[in-house]
Amino acid sequence: MDILRTTKKGTGLRYFISIIIVIFVFLISVHLLNLDFTKFLNRLTNIGEVISRMLVFDASLIPSILLEVLVSICLALTSLVIGTIISFVLAALAADNLAPNHYIACIIKGIVAIIRAIPALVWILMVVASVGFGNTGGTIGLIFPTVGYLTKSFAASLEEDGYERVEALKSTGANWINIVVRGVVVETMPQLISWIAMRFENNIAEGISLGMVGVGGVGYLLNKAIMKFDYPAISTIIVVIFVTMFIFEVMTVNIKKRLHTK
Repeated sequence: MDILRTTKKGTGLRYFISIIIVIFVFLISVHLLNLDFTKFLNRLTNIGEVISRMLVFDASLIPSILLEVLVSICLALTSLVIGTIISFVLAALAADNLAPNHYIACIIKGIVAIIRAIPALVWILMVVASVGFGNTGGTIGLIFPTVGYLTKSFAASLEEDGYERVEALKSTGANWINIVVRGVVVETMPQLISWIAMRFENNIAEGISLGMVGVGGVGYLLNKAIMKFDYPAISTIIVVIFVTMFIFEVMTVNIKKRLHTK
């Protein structure tokens, strides 16, 4: 009983110290950010007016918004297809059970780690600064986060259950391509498709935000509406974006459910 009480006291003390540390870090963060809560509270009275303006919609803009949504989806799909091809090759070269060379695998994992560490918007801004504004820069910019995400996900899936099959195929003299295709990909295809579906959803969301940096798509319309304080247009665009993302969310969930039931 004494040991149990001592353990409980020690656990309680650790929780207390952790809470104190979190509170301390929070207060430091508030100070460094120079947050003005007084100003925020004073302006809360403006929320009603802003909401009333946002509740006005402009249905005449829907056709042009849908056209730009299609552009954003095309950006997401194009970058996804290119990124998927690159990611699969890199994942097959980096997976522990498939890598033909340990050093090449380490280099690929290091490069992917760097790509993942840099936010997608930074990649997009760098590419746009290099090749200029437009859909080409947006597509190339989206390829980087796509490759970073899918390469790691694919490699993890390929490594999951492929060791025994890979060794069996190696013993029969199968070449590397046959080992990759017959030994691992066939079994892990549902997982790979699931990762691709999830990334497509992310690409659409990031593709929409590309308009904020001068790339075409619905984000460009939203940025123009915000700059003009055109509340009806802002509200209409947000609703269309929400419906679009909801549809793709439902599609992604259904795809994953069907893949897991097979």
